[in-house]
Amino acid sequence: MTSKAGSITKASGIAWPEWDAWLLNEGALNLSHPDIAKLALSRIHELNITTHQVTGKPFNDGWWAQSISIEFEHQHGLREQGQSAAGGHAVSTSKKVVGSLDELLDGWLAVVTSQADFDGVEAQGEPRVSSTEKWRYWRIALVDGSAVNVDISSNKIAVQHAKLASNDHGERWRVFWRTRLEEVKIGG
Repeated sequence: MTSKAGSITKASGIAWPEWDAWLLNEGALNLSHPDIAKLALSRIHELNITTHQVTGKPFNDGWWAQSISIEFEHQHGLREQGQSAAGGHAVSTSKKVVGSLDELLDGWLAVVTSQADFDGVEAQGEPRVSSTEKWRYWRIALVDGSAVNVDISSNKIAVQHAKLASNDHGERWRVFWRTRLEEVKIGG
């Protein structure tokens, strides 16, 4: 059993093999990702799962329905690890840091602003920077059709590189972005 299947079992109180058998019985092998997630959500509601079975916290039914759908797709070869429902691949990495949102954004910008390209791939246009009260964001599209999203919170900088052609591309980018995160310096 995968760690995700174990997490689903612990959270829902329903053993993964039961989820899997139920979805198979409902014809999920022939459904799209959104339809499998809707099916899982309907089962969560039917079973009246409202709290996480281990922590007792409120059960985020939509999030868990997505998790159940993704795990089902992984186990039955409908989706590769790191592949989105749309068929693209993505990787992510993050770094725990301490500083204000603006200090963290400035640290990130100091690393990426001077880059002429990203691991040999040029940017498609200028990066977009935006902010909310609790977040800072940096977004950029690359000429290979992929997109990079950086989310900065009060204690972490997280990079997601999406719309990749395959998992093989993913590991290359994970190393690249992990290296950029290590270059981020906060303060003096």
